[in-house]
Amino acid sequence: MTDNTMTTENQTTSAQGVASAETPIQGRSVFIVETTAQGIAVQTAFATEDGRVLQLPALFPDLDYAYAQIDEMRRLVGQHFAKAAQIGVQVIASQMAQQQANTQAAAESVEKSD
Repeated sequence: MTDNTMTTENQTTSAQGVASAETPIQGRSVFIVETTAQGIAVQTAFATEDGRVLQLPALFPDLDYAYAQIDEMRRLVGQHFAKAAQIGVQVIASQMAQQQANTQAAAESVEKSD
């Protein structure tokens, strides 16, 4: 299962050098957070004002802004771990119910054969 979450940073920034050195791109740095079989994956990207998502690093213009964005990333990662744990509990409960149903069916089958 892959669950994608993208959050935009609060400050609009510009990146140069993607299409050409003379074409500035306006947009926001974003985090792409995914739940994978191996764990929680985090990537940075750049969401342009025209809706494209480009593979670029996040831009942090100052320390306070960087810390605010890191806190936001921590929040997103925490949400993904919480969701993964909830799904894990549901899977375990389903497996236990199936096991109980199988045990009960086997017991009834033994009773009928006796």
